[in-house]
Amino acid sequence: MEHQELSALLKKQLYGVIQHQEFVRLKELVFSLEAQLVEQCLYEVWEAHEATDKRNLTSFEIVKANLKRIIQPQNKAEEQAQAQNVESIPFLYYAQRIAAVILLPLMLSFGVYYFTKKSTIDDLAKSQYSIETSNGERSRLVLPDGTRVIVSANTTFTYPATFGKENREVSLSGEAYFDVTHNKDLPFIVKSKEINIKVLGTKFNIHAYPNEDYFEASLVEGSIQAYSENKPKLSVKLAPNEKVIFNYANQSFDKSTTDLKVETAWTRGDLYFKSEKLLSILPKLERYYGVTFNIAGQIPNQILTASYHEADVNDILINLAVHYKFNYTKNGDTILLNFK
Repeated sequence: MEHQELSALLKKQLYGVIQHQEFVRLKELVFSLEAQLVEQCLYEVWEAHEATDKRNLTSFEIVKANLKRIIQPQNKAEEQAQAQNVESIPFLYYAQRIAAVILLPLMLSFGVYYFTKKSTIDDLAKSQYSIETSNGERSRLVLPDGTRVIVSANTTFTYPATFGKENREVSLSGEAYFDVTHNKDLPFIVKSKEINIKVLGTKFNIHAYPNEDYFEASLVEGSIQAYSENKPKLSVKLAPNEKVIFNYANQSFDKSTTDLKVETAWTRGDLYFKSEKLLSILPKLERYYGVTFNIAGQIPNQILTASYHEADVNDILINLAVHYKFNYTKNGDTILLNFK
């Protein structure tokens, strides 16, 4: 079933007819399914596409133009050089041998280059790979050590190609939920703007958007230590059902107990607002649904406590309009709020 779904979505993406929610689902499948299944689907879709004109080697340029990048090396100069090397050889050479080479993909767009040259593989081993989500998108992936990560909207999650060999260090800009595989010899470290999290094996959530004035970590089970990158002695340990907030302005940690149902709501497709003003709610809706709000009039200061489970943004707006007394019009992903 997942094989058929993945193939169907890849075809839609290839020919530029995929819808937004279908694209989100496609990214989830690519990161959650076994590499062998993804490889097989990519090969089948590409072969079917090429079958329309086996002489048309330039059709790969169409693929590159239409398919969106989801994993890329962080070193742009290396990436361009690698791309030039591969483009000098017809893609069919790789497509026909796709099942026989080492599985070291550089996912460029949603096509996959498979490199057989030793020098290229060595270069890839030094690369940093990045999963980037836009507003309205979420993604799941399994790291080489078995650690599972759910990446929230508008987030960049980065890890090295050598992850798990000498260390288990990753970088996060945004929000993600981690279910870390235990390894006493290789602590798992999450690096963010100023604060790092160190664990052996546990489940926790990190909120670390670079444009916000705080860092937040919430622990589900196990134990984690949060510490300052610049001041390692400035640290705090968390027990389950605790969270810590680090204020960048005053450089201080604030630890407290928490309701994990709230902290991890987004991983279950839920939105939860607890005593929040509309001014703080709207940016979260923009990130969650991939929309943009324009405001006419003055935003009221009333607070709201509410929860929504996998609701359409229109359903939430109808509820908010009653509470905050506004009318709204929606044009694509742009929403105008007109306060009475």
